[in-house]
Amino acid sequence: MFARTVDICTAGFLLFLILIFAFSATMPEQAAGFAKAIENPIVASVVLYLIWLPAEAVLLSLFGTTPAKWLFGIKVAHPGGGLLSFSESLNRSFLVFVQGVGFGIPFVALFTQLFAYRRLTKTGTTLWDTSTSAEVLHRKWGVFRALMCTAAVFAVLILMSALNAAGNR
Repeated sequence: MFARTVDICTAGFLLFLILIFAFSATMPEQAAGFAKAIENPIVASVVLYLIWLPAEAVLLSLFGTTPAKWLFGIKVAHPGGGLLSFSESLNRSFLVFVQGVGFGIPFVALFTQLFAYRRLTKTGTTLWDTSTSAEVLHRKWGVFRALMCTAAVFAVLILMSALNAAGNR
């Protein structure tokens, strides 16, 4: 889940900003209502996840990874090594959204993540990977990868804290 969090908080957030600017430029009247709606952190979280879903699907179908998954040494593919199709990747991303992160709703996510972790430790796979015939491959970690991943997680925590502080002003 660290790789997903880093992806959503960096690449997903960047996509979120681009879409907000495009939305504001093309439909300024509706943009004000949208801006008001995303002041609610739960709404903002759900919107951010929904923006990330197709982006993740494109990246997984083209490369088998996302920026943070690459950093963490993670690849998602079919058991034979072939890449998932776009529709398989989108289906997997949507299932993660529902079964893994509980629609991006913090309290719900607590339970879905606990259930997913329990299943992963018992069976070695997740519901979304089983449903899409996907396999998650992990590259060996060395000191450099560990340091880079730790730095990425801390950078995201700092970014989230800064955004939270800016939002409370």
